[in-house]
This record gives sequence, C-alpha cells and structure tokens, in this order.
Amino acid sequence: GTWNALAIACVLMVMIYATGPVSGGNLNPAVSFALGLVGEMEWSMVFKYWLAQLSAGFSAAACADSIFSFKVLTLAPVKPFLAQHALFAEMVYTFMLVFVVLNTAVSKRNNSPTDGNQFFGLAIGFVIVAGGYAVGGISGAAFNPAVALGVDYQNFGAGWTLPYAVAELAGAALAVAMYKAV
Repeated sequence: GTWNALAIACVLMVMIYATGPVSGGNLNPAVSFALGLVGEMEWSMVFKYWLAQLSAGFSAAACADSIFSFKVLTLAPVKPFLAQHALFAEMVYTFMLVFVVLNTAVSKRNNSPTDGNQFFGLAIGFVIVAGGYAVGGISGAAFNPAVALGVDYQNFGAGWTLPYAVAELAGAALAVAMYKAV
C-alpha cells in the first residue's frame, strides 16, 4: 500500500533506538556481516547474531501468518521485472542501508566517545523509506536476509531467499569497501 515503506521504516527506527543498548540496534544480517568485515564485531558473534536474526525473521512471519491468516507470501521479483532487476535493486539499496549504518552508527568520525550522534536511527529509517518507494515494486524491498527469509518462510527459504541474501550481502560488502575508501 501507499504507506507501507513509511510504516516499516518507522518501526525499524523505533526498534533501532529500543534495542540499541542491548544489541547495538543490529537487526539485519547484512549489517552484522559488514560489522565483521570492518572489525567492529568478532566473527563468532556475527554468526550468533545471524542465528538470532534469521530465527526472528522466520518466527515473526510464522506468527503473522497464524494471527492474520495471510495468503501465501512470496518473495520474488515483482512482475514485469526480471531476477537481475530485483537482485540489483536489493544489492543497491542494501549497499545504501549498510553505508548509512557504517557512517552514522559505527564511524568514530561521526561518533566521538564523549558526544555520539543521536540521528543514526532516523537516517537508517529514511533509507528504508527511499528504498521502499524506489524499488518496492521491483524486488519487494527486503534489504535484509532475515526479512527475505521471513517473507519466504512458507517455502522454508527455498524460494528466492538465497539469491536475495547473496545480493544483500554483496551490497553490504560494497558498502564496507566504500566506507573504508571515504
């Protein structure tokens, strides 16, 4: 619907602020991957976060399905777009999401030890607004392997979850490269 991207972005923003003191507000396996690549998170912890994040995505979808009796959810390129269009869209907007996370929530340049910024959640939420409206009609706008698994849960991830996750992790890796370059 018209307000979906904004509603999802607002929920993400609030959850980032709410879970920040516990987990750093890290709710996305692509972000965990990036944190591992930049050395901000030990790889053993990245894998633990992945397990929690993917389990949460699957569990949330199962709960929503049982409460609301959704029709079969599908994660796939939105017709008339092809796989390469959807995967490119997921890669580009996951790149943008992770690049913003790294530069607003991780960067020491933007977060001095004595005066960290408080705008990171809003900036991250606005990426979801932009991406949701820009490419939601191409890929569905997951930008998160846990969301991809959740949307595709009725296929137990056997549908488009893996290609989407690969594109999203590639976007995260590109964001790390750009983050290190600037």
